[in-house]
Parts: sequence; structure tokens; C-alpha cells
Amino acid sequence: MPDATRLSETETRQARITAAALVCFGRAGFHGASMQDICAEAGMSAGALYRYFPSKAAIIVAIVEAEREEHARMFAPLEHAADPLAALQLLGEAFLSQQTTGTGGMLTFDVIAEAGRNPEVQQAVEKTADFVRTTLCRAMTRGQALGVVDPKLDIEAACHLIMALGDGLCVQIGSPRTIAVARMIAALKLLLERFCRPGGIQIGGAEIGGVEIGA
Repeated sequence: MPDATRLSETETRQARITAAALVCFGRAGFHGASMQDICAEAGMSAGALYRYFPSKAAIIVAIVEAEREEHARMFAPLEHAADPLAALQLLGEAFLSQQTTGTGGMLTFDVIAEAGRNPEVQQAVEKTADFVRTTLCRAMTRGQALGVVDPKLDIEAACHLIMALGDGLCVQIGSPRTIAVARMIAALKLLLERFCRPGGIQIGGAEIGGVEIGA
């Protein structure tokens, strides 16, 4: 049986290292930050750091796993909300605010890029994506059963598109063309209402969601 005190100390040290890494990655990017930079920010020797993480990729994996736990907390309201779509809009608002302030969006972009090169990081990222996708699909399916989500909507495809919007936003972070977060939040709410609510927009005669366009 593991010693509880030692385990707590290990977790504390790991959290200290990942917090330092986040500062360094935010300052210089994933590839621009060295392990020496992270050691200096964490206030520990290289030997002590490597005892907990053998590489920067291992640190990224730990950060992604911690974010998955945070996602579980953030997504919890979707599971029991009276209106899952309204709860999703609030979640989207929180995500937009988080990604467009500080270095959150750029770090997400770096992690996604690194996942394309490193199988260890890719596995961690895909595990988080699977969790988010499953949670979204379950909530939207429940919304259909409650009558607040269009029963004709392809839930799996819609959730893939919603997640792609989030990933795409990360590419835009830092661009001089990025618009104010308040405008994006308003547009997101309108998009989800028109795309997902029962009722339908008609586009070229095809039923999508409540207003007829170009029939």
C-alpha cells in the first residue's frame, strides 16, 4: 500500500513543476521553453525535476490529464441541466473567455500541434477529446428526449462540428484579426439556437432550423 504522505508530496511536486511549465510555455512556447527554464521557474534542480518528468512531452501529458479533470468539472452541469443546450451555451461562453485571455488559447494550439508529432501527447489529447465528445453527445441526445434539441439533428456530427469550432478558435488566438470575445459569445449563442433547436431554418428548401433562406 503506497505511503499517503509520500504520494501527497509527489503530487505537490508534480503540480509545482506543471505550474512552472505553464508559465514558461506561455512565455516562450512549447519548443522555446527549455527544461532548464522550467527548473528555474520551479526553483528546483534538473535532477529533482527529471525524477518526476523525464521530458517536456511528459509534462505536457500531465497538463492535458489535469485539464481533463477540469473538463469533467466544467461539463458536469450538462449531465442534469433542464435545458442541455442552454447549459452548453454557458459552457461555450466560459470556454471562449478562457481561451481568449492570457495564454490559454496559444497553449492549446501548441498542444494540438505537438500531438501531431508525439504519440504520447496524441494519446492524451485523444483521450480528452473522446471524453468531451461523449459528454456532449450524451447531453445533446438527452436534449432531444426533452424536446429542446431538434430531433432530426445528427448529434454525433453536430458535436464534431462544435468541437472543431473550439479547436479552430485556438488557431485564431493572437491574430490581429481576432474580434472581441463579447461578439463571439453572442454569435455562438445565436448559432447554437438556430442550428440545434427544434423548428428549422430553411436553406434552399432544406430544413435546417426556423427561418427560410433562399428557398
